[in-house]
Amino acid sequence: MDGLSGEFAFVGDLCLVGHIFARVNLPASTSHTLRLRPVAKINLGLEVLRRRADGYHDINSIFVAIDLHDELEISPSDSIEFTCEPNVTADVESNLVVRAARALLDPISRGAKIRLRKHIPTGAGLGGGSSDAAATLVGLRKLYDLTVSDNDLAAIAAGLGSDVPFFLSHGQALIGGRGDIVQPVTIDVPWTFGLVIPDIHVNTAQAYSTLGITGEHPGNNLVDIIRRGVNNQEVMRNSLRNDFEQSVFTQHPVLQGIKSHLLEAGASYAAMSGSGSTIYGLFTSVESAALALRPLSNHRTYICHAVPTSFVLP
Repeated sequence: MDGLSGEFAFVGDLCLVGHIFARVNLPASTSHTLRLRPVAKINLGLEVLRRRADGYHDINSIFVAIDLHDELEISPSDSIEFTCEPNVTADVESNLVVRAARALLDPISRGAKIRLRKHIPTGAGLGGGSSDAAATLVGLRKLYDLTVSDNDLAAIAAGLGSDVPFFLSHGQALIGGRGDIVQPVTIDVPWTFGLVIPDIHVNTAQAYSTLGITGEHPGNNLVDIIRRGVNNQEVMRNSLRNDFEQSVFTQHPVLQGIKSHLLEAGASYAAMSGSGSTIYGLFTSVESAALALRPLSNHRTYICHAVPTSFVLP
C-alpha cells in the first residue's frame, strides 16, 4: 500500500496560478528548471444532468484535490521535448502535456524540455492527465514569464479537456457545465480517503454513451449535502450519488463488490470517482482506512487526504 498522506507541508512553498505565484519569487531567468506536483482529484458526487446540443454533457459535481501526485519537470529548450516514466502512450503528440505545451508555445515559437513521472494511475477517474496538462500550462507561463491572463489560460485549459480547468488553481470546487464551470468552495473534508484501483480501464466516452440520458435532470445541492454529511453519514449515503455507477458496475461487478466491502469495513461513505475505475471510501483515520484496504491488496490501494490547492512546488 502506498501511504502518501502527510507528504506535503503546506507552509511557504505553495504555488498555484495567479496571485499566489508571486510569493514564490522565482528568478526571471529561464535557466532554471521548474518542478511541480500535479495532484489527483476525486468526485464527491457526480450527477449527469443533460446531454447538450454539442454532444457534451452538463454535470454537477464536487472535485476535491488529494495528495496523490505525479512529478513534472520543465526547463527551457528550443523545441518541445517530452519524456514520460513509465511511458503511457505510444503517440506522444496525443499526450495532454504535449498538447498543452503546443497550445501555449507554438504561437510564440518557444520550446521546453518536459519530464513527467507518473504515479497517478491512468484511466482511473482521478484526473491525472488533466492535472498534468494544467500544471504544464502553469509551469510554462511561469518559466517564460508569459503575459497570459488567468482567463486566457482557463480557455486554453477548457479546450484541452473537461477536467483541466479545475486543476489550474482550486483544491475544492463545485463543477458545472461540461467541467469548464469551476466555482471554488470551502468544505470541511476531515476524512481519510482509502482508494482502491483495480486493473480495469473505463472509457469515459463509452461510459457516457451507456447512461441513456434523456431530458433534463435537476442537480442536488452537493455543498449542503457534504457539509451536513460531515456529522451524519446517512445524509451522504442517501443523497450523494455517482450516475456512472449503475452502468459501469453492470459491466464490471468487481467494482460494486469493492464499494460494498468498504462500506461494510466502516467507511462513512463510498463511491466511484469519475467514470471509474477508482472506488474510494471515507474513513475517520489512517488506521481504519488501512484496515479496510488490507483484504484488497490484490488491487492498487492508496491512502490520501484532501489538499487545499492543486499545485505544490517542492
